[in-house]
Order: sequence, then C-alpha cells, then structure tokens
Amino acid sequence: MTTYNEIAGGRVNFLSSDPTYNSSAQDGQVWYNSNSGTLKAFIPVGAWASGGNLSTARNGLTGAGTQTAGLAATGQVPGVANTEEYDGSTWSAGGNVSTPRYQLAGCGTQTVAAAFGGFTTVVSNATEEYDGTSWTTGGNLGTARYGLAGCGLQTVAAAFGGRLTSGGAVSAATEEYNGTSWTAGGNLGTARLNLAGAGLQTAGLAFSTSTEEYDGTSWTAGGFLNTRRSALAGCGTQTAGLAFGGSGNSTSTEEYNGTSWVAGGNLAIGRTYLAGCGTQTAGLGFGGTTGTVVGSTEEYTKSVYAITPGTWAAGNVMATARNRLAGAGTQTSALAFGGYIGTTVQSATEEYDGTSWTAGGSLGTARRQLGGAGTQTVAAAFGGSTSSTAVLSTATEEYDGTSWTAGGNLGTARYALAGCGLQTVGLAFGGYTTAVSNATEEYNGTAWTAGGNLVTARAGLAGCGTQTSALGFGGETTVNVANTEEYDGTSWTAGGSLNTTRRELAGAGTQTVGLGFGGITTVVTGATEEYNGISWTNGGSMATARRFLAGAGTQTVAAAFGGSTTVNVADTEEYTGPSSPIATARTLTSSV
Repeated sequence: MTTYNEIAGGRVNFLSSDPTYNSSAQDGQVWYNSNSGTLKAFIPVGAWASGGNLSTARNGLTGAGTQTAGLAATGQVPGVANTEEYDGSTWSAGGNVSTPRYQLAGCGTQTVAAAFGGFTTVVSNATEEYDGTSWTTGGNLGTARYGLAGCGLQTVAAAFGGRLTSGGAVSAATEEYNGTSWTAGGNLGTARLNLAGAGLQTAGLAFSTSTEEYDGTSWTAGGFLNTRRSALAGCGTQTAGLAFGGSGNSTSTEEYNGTSWVAGGNLAIGRTYLAGCGTQTAGLGFGGTTGTVVGSTEEYTKSVYAITPGTWAAGNVMATARNRLAGAGTQTSALAFGGYIGTTVQSATEEYDGTSWTAGGSLGTARRQLGGAGTQTVAAAFGGSTSSTAVLSTATEEYDGTSWTAGGNLGTARYALAGCGLQTVGLAFGGYTTAVSNATEEYNGTAWTAGGNLVTARAGLAGCGTQTSALGFGGETTVNVANTEEYDGTSWTAGGSLNTTRRELAGAGTQTVGLGFGGITTVVTGATEEYNGISWTNGGSMATARRFLAGAGTQTVAAAFGGSTTVNVADTEEYTGPSSPIATARTLTSSV
C-alpha cells in the first residue's frame, strides 16, 4: 500500500490539537487529531467575492481572458456592441464589435480573442477577432447558431452545440477554427443549447446537465453536474473546470477534476446567461440576468484561508421611531438627530452607548433630510428641510454633548444632502435645491466656503470620510445611480461603482475603508457593501431593509438606526466587519 509519505514526501503527524498553517511546510499539513479521532488537513476551499461592475449591465454576452485581464463583449440589453476590459478591479471600454449580438460564444485572451455565432434579429454565423483594441472580421462558421459554447484560443478554437434557427433544431455540431476558417469536428454525443465550455481545442469540455470531453477528434462522456442546468457560465480546463450560475438564477458553483464535479462556493448573485473566464482557482463571472440585467462581477479564488463575512446584529431600539434623520459618531458612541414622523419634522436628539439610547438636547431648528458630521459630543447638523414641503434650510448647529448652538450658515440651502468629517473640519455635498445639486462646501467650525463640485449632481446620496479625504456614493439624479466619487479637499474624481444602485442609503467609515448600507432600489434594501478605495464588495445584509436611515462608525464597527420600511422604524443594528483570513482545517473523508 502506498503511504502519504511516498505520495507527498511529508509525514502524517499525530497531534492533540490542530496546528497553525505553514504554507511552506509539508510535514504537519495532514495530521491525525487524537482529541477528535479524525484525519485532518488544510485543503483549499473556493469562494466568490465581488469585483467591479460592468459599465453596461447585460446578459447573453461572451467572455475571454483571465481574472485579472478579462474581456466582456456584446450581449443583450437589448443588443449592445461594446466591449469592456477588466484589470482585476475595474472595467474599462474596449473596441466595439462590428455585429452586436447575444447568446454567442468566445475564447482566447483579453488581447487575442475570438467571438462567434449568436443572434441579432436572425441567427448569426459571424466570427470576429479582437487584438486588444479593435475587432476585425474572421471566417464565418459553417453552421449559423446561437446558444452555443466555445473553447480554446483565437487561432485554435472550437465551437459546439447551440440552436440553428429561432425556436428550431438544437445542434450537436462541432467546428474547429484555425484563425482563418472553420472546419467540421466530431459531433457532441448529445445535441444541446445554452451549454458552457472550457479548455482547449484538443482538450475541451462541454457541460450543462451532462459533461463531455473533446480530444480534438471526438467527444466522450464525463461526469454529470450535481446541479443540472443550462444558461450557465464556465472556465478553466478539461481536468480543472469551473461551472457557475445558470437556469433558475442558480448560485451553484461546481469544480471538475476530469472525472466528476464537486460543489464549490456559491455565487453571491444567482443569475442566468452570464459569462465567465479564467481558471478553476482564479475565475471570473460577470453580467447576466436575475430577471433584470445586471453588471455584477464576482471573482472566484481557492485558498486554505477562510474569511468570516461581515454581519449585522440587533442593537437596542431608539426612543423615537423616525426616518430622514442624520447621524454621527461611532457604534458605541453614536448620535441621532432630526428626522420626520408622519408630516412633522423632528428636533429630537438621542445618544447611543452601544447598549441603549438616551435623550440628548433638541435641535434649535427641527428638520428632515439634513446632513451630519462629527462625534457624539462634538457634532454638526446642517441643511435639510424645515417642513413637510421643501422649505430649505441653510442653518448649521453645533452639539457639545448637551445642547445645540447656532453655527455659520451654509452658502447653498438644500436638503437630502450628505455630510462627513468633524464639527470644525466638516464637509457638505450634493442634495436638492430646486434641482439636484453638485455643490460642495467646507466648514471650519465658524463658516462654510465653496469646495470642488461633485462630478454627478445628485440627492439622497451617502457619505463618509474626512473633509480632505471623503467618499460620496449612490443617490439619484432623475434615476437612481451607483456612482462613487472621492474628494481630496479640492476636487472629486470617480471611484468604483456600487454593486447595488440605490438612493436614500447611509454610510460609515473612510474613503478607503468605507461602508454603504440600506436605501431603496425599486424596493427597500438591506444590502451592505464594503469599499477598499477601488471597488465595492458585498457584505452581510441588514435584518431590516430600510431607506432614509442614518449611520455611524467604521467599516468594521458600524451602527445603523432609524429609517423607514413602509413605516418608520426605531431599530438599531450593529455591524461587525469581515474577519482576518484564518486557515481552516477540514476533516478528511472519502468525499474530500
């Protein structure tokens, strides 16, 4: 019998507790735990994390490349021609395809790609080749079809499956491309539609319900997917494939080892007609539809390290349920002030100590949809509306932990604005006057002065950070927006877009470690996102979805309070951010 030492060159240790992971060691990475009576090891586990959104949400698109050099082309919004290139964080514009289409296939790299087949108003046989800048016409497929799959490289590609006419026959045909023309290859064992592909022309993989493997001449049967589906995406190789998403808005991810499929980490957003690229250990999924086309991107990685995602837990309720309030401070020393109940604006202030809320001094001017900044004992309140109708205020008030006193007036009266910073180094931006505003003002504890305008004028946005390093995100123009902007004390520049487009949300944290939560899309949401200075990733959702709420704290230790579902709420929730990566030991069984 072959031993582990002979296979891996390392010993199985006998230990009373699990060891600390050492990535450079062999001995001790498989061990027998005498306490639990189990054989254990550090085994890489796959998980998805949010990446930067596509600029154009779409489904039925095609992909190529890698996780850090990806390509997304054409698709249906309805039909779009644009191409986008991914650098591991954000998507940027590439050259447009000549023939916009959807449910096509593609292969290759970000700078040497091919796209073929698909549907325009008719079934297409067109092939186009990408050089990293522009698309040019290649040789036509012998059989026009859509809902097909592909694999390989631009000059050594394979196309297989699909449907020949709208609502017509499903095909088993395989064609091979040499960079100039397509020739017939061996037929699939099972004709099928809306399948996925991976691998190379001479070592290909086709999968939907069943799996087939191609050797450049013929297809042979492989293992069945555990979750049988169509309209999914795939990437990787014939012996290390990845399948994800698909019909029924599946979140299921599976990994192929050349024989069978095993479950991987689920997508955060289940969807169909998405695209993918990369490898089994560094995959990329993007676009698709949940019933609504999406631009969401997710990145798949495999590691022995596990991260516990951020979660919300219930805190104590406020004394006064209200919406359209403002907040300041930290999770254990928060301040809530102003707001709206029914048709009455509020002046009430409450202080939170991490356990319970107590009454503070009332605002001198009752108002709703105001801005806030500072700490529980040194805060500022500014702007807002003093009536159920839009009676706009320029008033600023300063809080000392006991009472509010008048400060210097804003230059621009407005409501539904955002604020951040401190009482003596504050920032106010966006909002609504008689139209959405891009105005920014800076406060020095006495007077406001004009700062650089937002790139996108909007109201109902959220903010966090400081006067010289601020973040503004979400809101509405005439429609909800996902835009993020970063302020350096002089001017605003674009940052990574929110994954969930929304308005009337709240924020906490800093410009490079920010948190956005709650708001409304077409319905109230509890969605939470974490910002790293480049892009947003999804965090744990709030227990109570709501809009017009307030927030305080940091990305890893935040508080959310008040707001509205369809009624005013007094709920407080406390956020604990994701854990540091921890190497996770797994018990070995016959299925691992």
